[in-house]
Amino acid sequence: MLLRFLRLAALVLVAVPVLAAPRKPPPASRSRVRISLPAKSRGYPPIVLGEPVGRFHGEPISLDLKDADLRDVLLTFSKLARLNMVIDPDVRGSVTVRLENVPWDQALEVILKSNGLGYVLEGSMVRVGTPARL
Repeated sequence: MLLRFLRLAALVLVAVPVLAAPRKPPPASRSRVRISLPAKSRGYPPIVLGEPVGRFHGEPISLDLKDADLRDVLLTFSKLARLNMVIDPDVRGSVTVRLENVPWDQALEVILKSNGLGYVLEGSMVRVGTPARL
């Protein structure tokens, strides 16, 4: 029993200094660290620590639309993002855009702004319409 205790004590005494070794502080010359995360699909930019994170977080999409009906485009976004969307009856128009690897939420906001529209998120529903009606 004493021999077993001594072996355990020796193991602890050997392991503790290794675990408690002080770490060197990072060099002061490096103010930013660039980390590339593995991407599920191409188009994800590397993340730079210390910079503000963008406000758009949707999956990147590419759109090439010419004179597409605005209501159909909005319904496509609702299916893509699995959102419940209510579109005001006054929403009409067409969309002509060419976007490459843009987060879907940013693409939606750009399309809405270019048509003088906005959106309000209410729980799990998105209402789309003119700013006066929202």
